[in-house]
Amino acid sequence: MIKWLIALVPVVGWHQVAHARPADAVQQHPSTIAAGLETIQIRANVYVIFGAGANVTVQIGEDGLVLVDSGSSDMADRLLEAVRSISRRPIRLIINTSADADHVGGNAVIGSAGVPLSPDPFARENRATVLAHENVLLRMSAPTGRPSPYPTSMWPTETFTSRFRSMYVNDDAIQVIRQTGARSDSDVMVLFRKADVLVTGDIVDLGQFPVIDRARGGSIQRELEALNRLLTEFVVPNVPQVLKPGGTMVVPGHGYVSDYAEVVEYRDMLTVITDIIQDMIEKGMTLDQVQAANPTRGYRVRYGRNTGPWTTDLFVDAVYRSLKESRP
Repeated sequence: MIKWLIALVPVVGWHQVAHARPADAVQQHPSTIAAGLETIQIRANVYVIFGAGANVTVQIGEDGLVLVDSGSSDMADRLLEAVRSISRRPIRLIINTSADADHVGGNAVIGSAGVPLSPDPFARENRATVLAHENVLLRMSAPTGRPSPYPTSMWPTETFTSRFRSMYVNDDAIQVIRQTGARSDSDVMVLFRKADVLVTGDIVDLGQFPVIDRARGGSIQRELEALNRLLTEFVVPNVPQVLKPGGTMVVPGHGYVSDYAEVVEYRDMLTVITDIIQDMIEKGMTLDQVQAANPTRGYRVRYGRNTGPWTTDLFVDAVYRSLKESRP
């Protein structure tokens, strides 16, 4: 597991412990603050911006900038300033990992500051391409005759439904990986192959138990499937080499940049809780009885929430209903 540099705290403040980095990365690429947002460089051409809503990943190169997620709408101007502090090259592509407001809120502001991957000389307005799974567009738009929850300027301009959407930008192969049904029906992950960086969206959320949105097609079974696929297909563990740190860098939807071991721990935590609740269901326990038995005991201090829109009880409820409804 990544060893975090505690000595950084007196320099940048206690709040940045949540975004700490490996010791070697700190020495080479210290964090910077622009527009009140923290930015760290995790690869030669890959940066992560914290504090704009969901984590925002920025890849730079000769083709321009590729962003994964665009933060929340009220932080969009500050996010754009932080992006400009990294590079003044044109923003070419925004990839949304879900339809959640803290992932798509900056689409209009950030998109309007860029140009598309394939500019149209006859278009009235050229904006950065916004790519997402088709269900993101369906969630952000609305059936005919009903008001849309988002203005059209925030909608994805390109969508896909295939297992992968692959492209080559900035001298790197980028794979957008469909993983719908984990947290919701819109989940994707993004792999920068040459940089060896995987952006997970909220499939990995190191700040709390994952938000399993049952109303939008999420389930604990598909969440665990996503984590197991992530670990077996896309994330390379760190193999110690003399003076050469390695392994895939994992950028979660929220929380600090992590690695293979951190995701294994997160997956194992969810597996243990799921198995406990499954056993309780098989014993005929009701949801109230399961809640009272506290199946998340041992993990609440790190991942639990008692207030806010997503609490530990809601997480247990989602796991219980996912397992209960899947029984024959």
